[in-house]
Amino acid sequence: MRCAWKTRSSRREAERRALRYSLRLTRSPRFTRTKALLPLALLAAAPAPAPADHPRTFLLSIGKIPLKDTESIEAFSISTWGVEFKSVCRIPGGWRIKAGSSATPNGELAGEGSQGATWFNDASPRELRGFVLVTLYMPVQRDDIRSQDGTSLIPATFKGYATLSTDDGERRVPLTYRNVTLAAARRCPNA
Repeated sequence: MRCAWKTRSSRREAERRALRYSLRLTRSPRFTRTKALLPLALLAAAPAPAPADHPRTFLLSIGKIPLKDTESIEAFSISTWGVEFKSVCRIPGGWRIKAGSSATPNGELAGEGSQGATWFNDASPRELRGFVLVTLYMPVQRDDIRSQDGTSLIPATFKGYATLSTDDGERRVPLTYRNVTLAAARRCPNA
């Protein structure tokens, strides 16, 4: 192996020159300022941490329920997954609203009108717009996730039914994520 230095004395002399140059450089005012700003420059050049997956809070509305001219909404029930109910902002007159979840991710939002005069004749009733404050911990899952044998592993975020009063009695129509509208919010709107 060949050495880049011809003699040991020339190597030592090169090391001394390098040391003198670095000492001269470190004592200069310009180097001191640069040295002081180095940690800031390193912080600025460092990649920013990835944003944390924070929960998001929304006002929940129920609507787009397929009604015929002579039908009205007398009740609804929606099973939820990954939804935390913060508050029922308002209760429509003549209705009972139940909202809650257990220690597991599943929960329920249900409502029932007390008599025909309080039932809704509109497919998207104004009284059910932004009436519940919820927190979602993951994006809305539209459908159940099933295993290969067909059993449900993780249910859809919103799944349920509405009970409609008809001329011939009652009928149930399914409710899904399509019937739920979420609007970003931090708290219930003022009444």
